Amino acid sequence: MYPPNATEGDLFNLIAAGDILLHLPYHSYSPVLSFFNQAAVDANVSEIYVTLYRVASESHIVNALISAAKNGKRVTAFIELKARFDEANNIKWSRTMKDAGIRLIYSDPAIKVHSKIALVRTKKKEDNYAILSTGNFNETTASFYTDHVLLTANQSVCKEMYELFGILQRKKISGGAAPNFKKLLVSQFNLLPEFERLIGVEMEKVKNGQRGLVRIKVNNLEEPYFINLLYQASKAGVDVHLIVRSICCLIPSKAGLSEHIIAKRIIDKYLEHTRLFIFGEGDDAVVSMGSSDLMTRNLRRRIEVCVVVKDPHCRKQLLQYFELQWRDNDKATLLSDDMEQHPVEQNTEATYRAQQDIFDYLQIPVHGV
Repeated sequence: MYPPNATEGDLFNLIAAGDILLHLPYHSYSPVLSFFNQAAVDANVSEIYVTLYRVASESHIVNALISAAKNGKRVTAFIELKARFDEANNIKWSRTMKDAGIRLIYSDPAIKVHSKIALVRTKKKEDNYAILSTGNFNETTASFYTDHVLLTANQSVCKEMYELFGILQRKKISGGAAPNFKKLLVSQFNLLPEFERLIGVEMEKVKNGQRGLVRIKVNNLEEPYFINLLYQASKAGVDVHLIVRSICCLIPSKAGLSEHIIAKRIIDKYLEHTRLFIFGEGDDAVVSMGSSDLMTRNLRRRIEVCVVVKDPHCRKQLLQYFELQWRDNDKATLLSDDMEQHPVEQNTEATYRAQQDIFDYLQIPVHGV
């Protein structure tokens, strides 16, 4: 749901009424800024937790966190000082936040916190709000990176996120009882096992005479174990549709190995940055989005967070978003089995440009509002 008035009035009430899904940069970033600004001044808010990986040089979000701390909120920020190219900027902001009374927690040297999540807790036990994004909390890059941002008051999601923040504070990534994440998919815990299970479900469908389908949109695909899972799925007859913007170490469309795998990339006005994972099709499709690419560093050496999107309207938008990108025959290229890029063949007289088509699609009102 993306109500036109999501930038007006009480944003928390809007989120409580139903999940809000933003598609950047087609939608305004204002609801994200409003989320933090309202948390800073709302008398009911007691705690704010956030992960910061790449902070804007003039960050409205960090200024909102500083205001929240000055207003007596307990603010905890997990900041990554080793974010490549942004080290100096993050160090500058970390000093400013510390001086303002914000509790700073730095990543363990062995594991970066790359997730894009924030949690607002209130004095009411069952009245909390969360953000999960595929991109950084950075209003500058939000104007030219494509990303998805989910704002939710689903209390099960909020509860699991609070548990994850507790783990990050204790820096107990390994050892002890494993958390029972169900709504969140978290690397180091259940993300890779769950993706493997869902690929297995699609393989079973093929065995039973049904179609198996896996659709993935990422920046990079490099992790050997996951690539092997996709090869196994292809050999079993599962159709695999990949949109990979940058590094792709999987060989697509190769006889005997990956003939059921098609890999494309899209290079256009905006930098494609979304991470989207869809297993199955129709009403049974499992749709998730989050911060993780499919690289060894993401799956093995970072904290990444994805979420299964349950709201039917948000889920429908993500499914349509992928299909609009998949049919692109203007800015998309096809990766062949010799790892060369080729123009997508136009099997229709119509020309489809995904970024323009997504913009047009998102102009259609939701719920008739």
